[in-house]
Amino acid sequence: MIRLFETRRARLRRLARVRCLACDLDGTLLASSNTIPEVTAAAIEEARSQGVRIILASGRTDAFTRRFAREIRSTSPVISLNGALVKDADGYVISSTPLPNGLAALTEEVARKISAAGLSWSLFTADGILTADETPILPRYLRSESDETVRVPDLRPYHDYAVLLCAGGPYRQVQQLSVALVRKYGRKIKRAMYQSGSGKDLYYLEVSAASVNKATGLRSAIASMKIDRKETAAIGDYSNDLEMCKFAGVSAAMINGFKDLKNVSDYITEADNNEGGVAEFLRVILESRNRS
Repeated sequence: MIRLFETRRARLRRLARVRCLACDLDGTLLASSNTIPEVTAAAIEEARSQGVRIILASGRTDAFTRRFAREIRSTSPVISLNGALVKDADGYVISSTPLPNGLAALTEEVARKISAAGLSWSLFTADGILTADETPILPRYLRSESDETVRVPDLRPYHDYAVLLCAGGPYRQVQQLSVALVRKYGRKIKRAMYQSGSGKDLYYLEVSAASVNKATGLRSAIASMKIDRKETAAIGDYSNDLEMCKFAGVSAAMINGFKDLKNVSDYITEADNNEGGVAEFLRVILESRNRS
């Protein structure tokens, strides 16, 4: 990483050269009400008028993230599923990182063995969420738009196109699947297992390629825009924003953000996501550009 050899002061000087801002969604752009604060919307419009483009980068699905990209009238790529999928403003795929070969097939094999226990799993692809279940078990943040989930009679034709796999069910069965996958694929995959907020015996397992993160998504997005890495800024609030903020030429962490993210970021906002922290950072960018 080039930033290992740079001082924070040197990186902050890049503010005057920023041509695009990669912005996280939840806890950053969005207030707790899942809306964009008026002050942030106004700042984005001002930035757009001065040639600064906004790239939304989220762990959510493309359809959910794209809804807010339309709201801010962004013509930039959309980074979704934590970088596993990047599409342009018209919805055409710029990059997608598939799961390792055979992973979905192994999941299906494990699921058949314990199907009576209620294990459900879905594949996330560039064309949407594919499931063989009438009512798929998905975490709330991945349920997205109703027309994005498609029920199909057989998932096998889509195995090679999946960029994320999400399984849900009782702890014992989800844990069995997790163990089976890590035994086979080890460091080739990235796993996240967590309990449903309902407090019941319902757990989720998300699996993606180990190489995927928001930084890889941002790299693909700016390459398509012909923007140099040193001309990018990034802002976020959580651990899944770490790589993106390290990758960007200059970065900011929300005051309501994750401690480790604040430690690597060049600027920390004084306003949180409800008060327009993104607007604050955009004003800093525009003031730096106007002074140069």
